Amino acid sequence: MTRIVAGTDSAETSERICEYLDGRLHEGDEVHALNSIHGGNDEELVQEGQEALAVFQDRLGDRFDIETEQNTDGSDPAHDILTTADELDADEIAIGLSQKRSPAQKVVFGSNTQSVLMQTRHPLIGVPMKDTR
Repeated sequence: MTRIVAGTDSAETSERICEYLDGRLHEGDEVHALNSIHGGNDEELVQEGQEALAVFQDRLGDRFDIETEQNTDGSDPAHDILTTADELDADEIAIGLSQKRSPAQKVVFGSNTQSVLMQTRHPLIGVPMKDTR
């Protein structure tokens, strides 16, 4: 059994992560999808986060064990991802890689991605948010 923690901030991110996971999950595998809202309990952000988490249930829930969690206490998303991965003893962390930056800016990852990358003890997959073909 493989246990994956997936950090998501939007339905688009969830769709891309699900595309990746759909090709690699097997019977008995678990996905724990996490949406963490930095800055607190904003109604619009809460709704967007719920929609992002629903994608995992819609795309994968009929075949795999999917757990979803939304953290609205305003904590740091990277910290929440790392803590969840440690608590669950995750086999892998999956996060989306935003590519909305100039080529020079892409050298430095986004702050959440960088924090997870630099602090994790778990394998990490960064899923590109756009096709590079």
